[in-house]
Amino acid sequence: MGLGPSIKMTTLHHYNCPITRRLINDTEVDFVGIIENGVSENFDAKVATAVSTGELGSELRLDGAIVAIDGWGNHHIDFINVIEQLGIHDIPSVGLSYIGLQGRLVATNPYVETIIDFNKEVSGYESCVVGQNNLTDMDAYKAIQILKSKVRKSFAFKKRQSELSGTDKIIGSLRRNYISISTAQFGDNTSITGEKLTIRTEIVAPLVAAEPRIRDCHISFLLPHDSKHIHINSNLDFMPIACKEEGVIGMGVTRQLEGVSVMLNGVEYGSGFQPANIGSSEGILDERVCFDQAGTSRSTDIILHFDFLFEEGEGRTSEGIQAAHEMADRVLNEIRQSMKSASISHSEDFIMTSRPSKMRLGLVKICSGLGNMYDTAVFPAQPAGILGAYTTREKDNKPVFMTPCEVLDGEIHSLI
Repeated sequence: MGLGPSIKMTTLHHYNCPITRRLINDTEVDFVGIIENGVSENFDAKVATAVSTGELGSELRLDGAIVAIDGWGNHHIDFINVIEQLGIHDIPSVGLSYIGLQGRLVATNPYVETIIDFNKEVSGYESCVVGQNNLTDMDAYKAIQILKSKVRKSFAFKKRQSELSGTDKIIGSLRRNYISISTAQFGDNTSITGEKLTIRTEIVAPLVAAEPRIRDCHISFLLPHDSKHIHINSNLDFMPIACKEEGVIGMGVTRQLEGVSVMLNGVEYGSGFQPANIGSSEGILDERVCFDQAGTSRSTDIILHFDFLFEEGEGRTSEGIQAAHEMADRVLNEIRQSMKSASISHSEDFIMTSRPSKMRLGLVKICSGLGNMYDTAVFPAQPAGILGAYTTREKDNKPVFMTPCEVLDGEIHSLI
């Protein structure tokens, strides 16, 4: 038991994180940031990660925390242990998880008081439709409001309330400059002219030739008016196309293509194995993807589709899955070069504000960390990329701290 297609938090979902978006703009709280940790396979490692997360939350002087996970079953052991360790440090929490009828908690403890179930499927069971049971903006809103209420009632916060003072201060910011794209094609060179994206026809061939784990990769555009009633292989990810204009990830200025998103799919050669953790999502596209969610393409998007053919057995290895993501990122790097001189249509600003007179809240993201189709890469070279990143598994799934702007600038890349 672990993670299925309908609840997976894709790279695009983290980039659009509904909880982070709400908290960064909430003037009633001092949003400290995000603790990201990974799910471990070994029980002792699960506990060690939870203990470290609780200690980090305490060092951050959190008054409360939201704990979000996109797995269930054995992964709820990580979930309830994190909640327990936060509670031991007098940090009340609200959990967000898929529960339904299938994902009921396999363990609990006295600190597990409030869980918001983001199941959306009428049957209450996990499905193979990507995005169907995604954590939404409404889920985030409910969690934040309930957490505020819990914090106000907590003894630790009441005791500290008299110490709360000071004026608001901006401590960081991020600007997204959007480049509107309304049409796309393949051609001799990769370029952006007006609202037209052109990708070099032979862009992927040398990359495939240099990667022994991948037999072939076909890239294509699905335009908004094209039929989505077509067969696709198992989904590997949805991603934005973004690059840094100024500064590093989490600060400065980022450019993002608007009207285009990336979809990765794949299958093994010979065996026909569809890479998946619990239930693969191959099938008819408009029956296997719930569009217009935080983690999936908009129904009005041009979809840049990567369809990978793995060598037999490589769709079941961490190295094979990672190679596919890296190949896609190399293609996007060529697009990123063209983005740097493209015209900006509009901008969006994210402002991090310290509010010392308000309750200090944090978000804990419990992410994939087992390898293969259940892993997470963090701190990439480019927004929502993977090149230059390391996986949570490589660091034993230990917690790391991220600012709100880092998360909204693509610091987390899902290998799921």
